[in-house]
Amino acid sequence: MQFGTKVARCLHLVILASFITGTVCAESSSAVDQGSTDGKPSLQMTEKIYSNIFVRKREQHKLVVQRLMSTKDYSKIYDLLQLALKEILKILQEDGAKLLQNGITAETGFPKETESVETLGRYLENTCFFGELILHLPDISNRILKKYEWQTLLIQALSYTRGFVNILDQKSLELLGLLEQEIDESKRTDSYVNPYRKKSSEKKPSKQETKPTKKKKTSLKRGPQLSGAPKTEL
Repeated sequence: MQFGTKVARCLHLVILASFITGTVCAESSSAVDQGSTDGKPSLQMTEKIYSNIFVRKREQHKLVVQRLMSTKDYSKIYDLLQLALKEILKILQEDGAKLLQNGITAETGFPKETESVETLGRYLENTCFFGELILHLPDISNRILKKYEWQTLLIQALSYTRGFVNILDQKSLELLGLLEQEIDESKRTDSYVNPYRKKSSEKKPSKQETKPTKKKKTSLKRGPQLSGAPKTEL
């Protein structure tokens, strides 16, 4: 039984790792190489073609997150999530440096070289994937991320990725807006609530609230109310 459990865990790790480190190469190569007669691609990857690939990649990410959330074994979730976050941070650091070195931005236009397309694709996809993981698994993600220097790197990735409005779909743009509020309290709106966070933030009582009252019966403190007030949905 123990051997079977270890094998199952390894399979989960392999599957998740394949999603994290996946590039646009597998899907883009079939589109680029069609009709080639002299060994050179006859159809070049374009911004429009990749935007469709990007949407499919994002659907895959959501399936991975759903699978993680449905897992009952906390240690398994922790191991998988730690692998994911560590690998994504590595990708953002390395590919971010390549994009900066090659001067690739939303303003310079979509790159033509295959290697640059793959680098850009990994960066955009994993920025969004990182957001999915943090937003849907916030408590365990924060526990893991305490080991890493990640905030500056993610803020830079967030700002960079949001510039590619011709590639990102509307849901991904909305996700990045929620991610910004999740990682930066100064950016949060009054209606922002992360329903996946188990520990609801408690506001410190004001001076008026802490003043003792005379001969007043102690009443039970009510829990947080989720209805009756507008909130931001993930």
